[in-house]
Amino acid sequence: MISPAMIAGIIFGACGLLAAAAVEFLLRSFADQLGINRWIFVAVPGLFAMLYALLLFQDARRKIRRMGESVSRGVLIALLTWISFAMLATVVWCSGPELGQCFSHTLLAAGIVGGGPMLAAALLGGLLCGVLIIRPPPKPAE
Repeated sequence: MISPAMIAGIIFGACGLLAAAAVEFLLRSFADQLGINRWIFVAVPGLFAMLYALLLFQDARRKIRRMGESVSRGVLIALLTWISFAMLATVVWCSGPELGQCFSHTLLAAGIVGGGPMLAAALLGGLLCGVLIIRPPPKPAE
């Protein structure tokens, strides 16, 4: 039987990829400006979301009892993904003593550009995971 953490990882990975695909044209121009393969910037938000979902949905059958708990974990996954992606973009884009200020600007820009799609992905992923985790498992046939 597949664990709830694996289910959440797959769901949030797909939702993160859909959110990144919504702003792919901006990620592509950003990657072209830096001379990096554009698929890296499109795939990374989905991979970060998958990682955080695997971590936050450990032992979820025991811990998550209401839909709100699953959705709030989804929003936390979106926030962690946003911060991680902004940190990655900062490290790639900026260097030297202005790293902190550059991180601040990158965090703001990533929130403005990708905040809506990432929030929609978080809500959708949280709802799907909540439905799949909270519902009782099917009874075995006797």
